[in-house]
Amino acid sequence: MKKLVIAALFLVSAITGALAGEIKGDWKFPSDIAISNGKLYVVDGLNNRIAVYDLYGQHLTDIKLDSPFGITVKDGVLYVTSQKGMLYVMDETGNVEKSFMLRGRPIDVVRIKDRLLVTNGKDETIDIYTLDGKLVKSVGGKGTEPGKFVGIFMIDSSPKLSFVVDSVNARIQEFDKEGNYVNSFGIFGIEEGDFFRPKGIAYCGKGTIAVSDAITGAVQLFDTYGGFEKVVARGLYYPTAVACYEGEIFVLEPLKNRVLTFKIQGVK
Repeated sequence: MKKLVIAALFLVSAITGALAGEIKGDWKFPSDIAISNGKLYVVDGLNNRIAVYDLYGQHLTDIKLDSPFGITVKDGVLYVTSQKGMLYVMDETGNVEKSFMLRGRPIDVVRIKDRLLVTNGKDETIDIYTLDGKLVKSVGGKGTEPGKFVGIFMIDSSPKLSFVVDSVNARIQEFDKEGNYVNSFGIFGIEEGDFFRPKGIAYCGKGTIAVSDAITGAVQLFDTYGGFEKVVARGLYYPTAVACYEGEIFVLEPLKNRVLTFKIQGVK
């Protein structure tokens, strides 16, 4: 029965939502996106690069990097995880300022003040580092209880909290910069406000979070307490990474090699 439900969800092909635009590239299963200063960064790890575009889809340049996977941008600085177990700190032109080895299988990264929080798919943990790459501690581990993960994936942050995708447990978990558990939300299902396999997450400002679901094809908005706000888009094909920028949500569809943009009201 579960397989029939999934098959039915993938038959939904019409995109609904305030579609604003589409950016396409010659990528090979891209893994993450980020936006800063009017530039879109698409992580194209199988081609060993980060492809850079303006927000109209014009290709600007490529940043060559060995097997990148996750990316975040903070104050004009790029933080990029690599499938080879590295974290690179770069300026927006791609010049590497520093790099250091990470533990486990790093997926995604965010910076909160003087800490870097990295999701580790091997150990199902959040690994917390100083800005110089010293491991402070790891939190989490495999499990279903609060603070544990099954299928830890993308991470994003507000100025004070990190929001972590716990994909197989169908929920979002929240932690402070020191890794202390704060809250979690999510109900397994296919209705509005539910999660089936959440994948991407983005803090959009003003207490709003965007979450994509790879199986239902939906992008939904929640407040930081987990309250459902609205559906931004339906009918997407395996959406993963999401990013917010000036009232728009950018959504990566890796199997279609494109980024779709949706206008949202009240979020800047």
